[in-house]
Amino acid sequence: MERGLDFKGLFFILAIGAISILVIFSLNRPLFYNQLIFWVVGLAVFYLASVFHLHLWKNLAVPLYILSLVLLFVIFLIAEPVRGSVRWIDLGVFRIQPSEIAKVAVILTLANFFSSKNAAAAKNIFLSFLIVLPPVILILIQPDIGNALPILAIWISIAFVAGFKVKHFLVISALAVFAALLFFQFLEPYQKARIETFINPAQDRLGTGYQIIQSKIAIGSGQLLGKGLGQATQSQLKFLPEAESDFIFASIAESLGFFGSMLLVILYSILIVRILGFAKTKNRFAQLVVVGAVVFLGIQMLINISMNMGYLPVTGITLPLVSYGGSSLLSTLLVLGIVFSIERRQT
Repeated sequence: MERGLDFKGLFFILAIGAISILVIFSLNRPLFYNQLIFWVVGLAVFYLASVFHLHLWKNLAVPLYILSLVLLFVIFLIAEPVRGSVRWIDLGVFRIQPSEIAKVAVILTLANFFSSKNAAAAKNIFLSFLIVLPPVILILIQPDIGNALPILAIWISIAFVAGFKVKHFLVISALAVFAALLFFQFLEPYQKARIETFINPAQDRLGTGYQIIQSKIAIGSGQLLGKGLGQATQSQLKFLPEAESDFIFASIAESLGFFGSMLLVILYSILIVRILGFAKTKNRFAQLVVVGAVVFLGIQMLINISMNMGYLPVTGITLPLVSYGGSSLLSTLLVLGIVFSIERRQT
């Protein structure tokens, strides 16, 4: 049965975007105009994705997955390092971040895989892990731990819904802890420093601890109502690094205060709950896509906000629909468009 676009859900997307646009406008006018263009293009992508039938997305899962792996590999051949990481392909007027494409591809590919298989079988868990392993490895060696974590979270969540047994989860968790301890030895020095700074930010106030300290100051100084757009000293005077991207939540808290930042969290929560309602479809592939989309949004929101508040180490992960950046915004709107296409054709 064909339905119209879910305008109530779209309202919450636009409300979150409005907060982002207003704060970016108050921080950096040129970036505001760029982000406005990204939103226009992104909403067109969102609408087209919602119009396409879910069968099309199921057929595109593997080709999109292969494309993401090719881009993740090619990036090492043609991209220039930015702040020690190789994450973007520069097209002149626009930079593509392949890891963002990989997240979308992994959601569709895992949903496609488990739509006909049960995660209760250890064999299927192993095969599904082989799906996520190549993009995770390629993202980790960029190096970019932040964007590898959502892919692993998407895998675990979709596998759970598909019948993942608790005993398998405990075994994998134990192996993951061991792998994390082993992987720590191969981290870049600046990444180890970020983890050490997370434990004790004061040990290097002007170096690795600077970002977390300034972020906490920005959030605390906003108090209940904030200093007002354009009046936030931490953000406006450039004490807060990456105020428009990685630390935009701190900018929002300083400008709009506790009430403004909580409004953003409430809008996210309502949007996520509404998307979860789309899973009432009988189509297994659609159900798993919805789960992946919810984790896609939720885990990145939680990691970014926790990072801004000093509860997690600093990573280069964006706040969905809010942080400045075309790749992140377009991939998020694409995922949302796909799940909205599910709602339009509930069966």
